[in-house]
Amino acid sequence: MQDIILATTNPAKLARLRWLVEDLPLTPLSPAETAVNVTVIESGATHEENANLKAAAWSKAVDGLALSSDGGLVIPALGDGWDSVHTARFAGPEADDRQRTDALLELMKGLSGKERRAHWTEAISLADRGQVLKTWTRQSRDGAIAETFEPEQLVQGFWVFTLWWFPELGKRYVDLTPNELERVEDHWTWLRNDVREFWKR
Repeated sequence: MQDIILATTNPAKLARLRWLVEDLPLTPLSPAETAVNVTVIESGATHEENANLKAAAWSKAVDGLALSSDGGLVIPALGDGWDSVHTARFAGPEADDRQRTDALLELMKGLSGKERRAHWTEAISLADRGQVLKTWTRQSRDGAIAETFEPEQLVQGFWVFTLWWFPELGKRYVDLTPNELERVEDHWTWLRNDVREFWKR
């Protein structure tokens, strides 16, 4: 078994990264489980670049393996007024998940039907001692941005998935079953397969 640092302090994303390496000959460690503290400025122009920056920095700090991710929501109808790379920061660096959710609903005000289409893209990076070994990027099928939400439905850490839903299933992303996730070509499911194929080789 080999240690691998999961390079995130986001509890929801940490759970996803653990799931990616589940049953592989790896011992996943959160930043809290190590004595290492790394600050990475996400200055990349793409999700791949940001994922690589995080994986390289953390793997160098622990002198071993690191797995990181960077993702965002793609909303074509917003054009240049929206950049998926800034999904987590578009409402300001100090905004919390509730404020981000409210801000996105405000941006989408007046849009309807196909104008509310959106998909998610996620990049995963694996690095060893400062060197990126592999990067994968996957995107989901189109869903839509809901027009309203109930505050108690807010998913901390994955706030976007509170609003992102699939009309044909009548469900939010966070409520989808494993079979339904396959039907919507879930990005995390694809990435889990990618990581496993890499380890087989």
